[in-house]
Amino acid sequence: MSSSLTYRRARASFQDLAKGLSVSVLWFVVIVAVIFLVIGMLVQLTTNGGGEASESIWENSAYATRYFPLSMGIVITAAYLPVAIASGVTRRSFGWAGTATVIALAGVMALLEAGGYLIEYGLYRLADEVPTFTTPHLFTEGYQFWIIVPEVWIVVAANVAAGWLIGSAYYKWSWFWPTICLPLLLLPMLAVEAVMSVGWAGAVMENLDIERLPDGVAVLVALGLLALTLAGIQRFVRTIDLRPQKA
Repeated sequence: MSSSLTYRRARASFQDLAKGLSVSVLWFVVIVAVIFLVIGMLVQLTTNGGGEASESIWENSAYATRYFPLSMGIVITAAYLPVAIASGVTRRSFGWAGTATVIALAGVMALLEAGGYLIEYGLYRLADEVPTFTTPHLFTEGYQFWIIVPEVWIVVAANVAAGWLIGSAYYKWSWFWPTICLPLLLLPMLAVEAVMSVGWAGAVMENLDIERLPDGVAVLVALGLLALTLAGIQRFVRTIDLRPQKA
């Protein structure tokens, strides 16, 4: 009975979170698609001749699809924990709802990224060009959505989780100590990106001549780190008292 009640409360809280974040996420998806797929690629394809290897425009969207979700993660506790508690949702249930939000938001970004790479690949091939990537990835071609989705999902989930941890720390302890400890709060996210060896983290490791892990091992280790991070945040959220609202 207790587990069933926890699930129902977590589901209700997740629905509130999803509804609250959905408008911002929708506008973000539209803006990113317009900037990178419509404007950026039109410029690229009209200024280059055919038969060339051209840098991927859509690859640049990866930074937006990491750091916007991170900012969304920051507001999870401050904006929704008081509402959840006032609605009779326990901190334990809210922790599960926050975890589901991290997973779902990362999934949306993974599908967006995979779809963008696939469309870009098709458009480049129609123009007799080949998109090339400037930073390391687990995939080598834009049509490999079965590799793109897990890569992006894991990295984005780590970023959203980092945002949730940072926002929770600021909500619990105000600004001073979380600001001092900000590098520590970012460590779980940095660890996941380093293990995956993709994007800027992969580029840094290449420059340092650090050999990357086999892809399968990297994915499993990164998933383990992500699971530990989310479990830790859940336990942390259960210790947070509501802060008094200013008049």
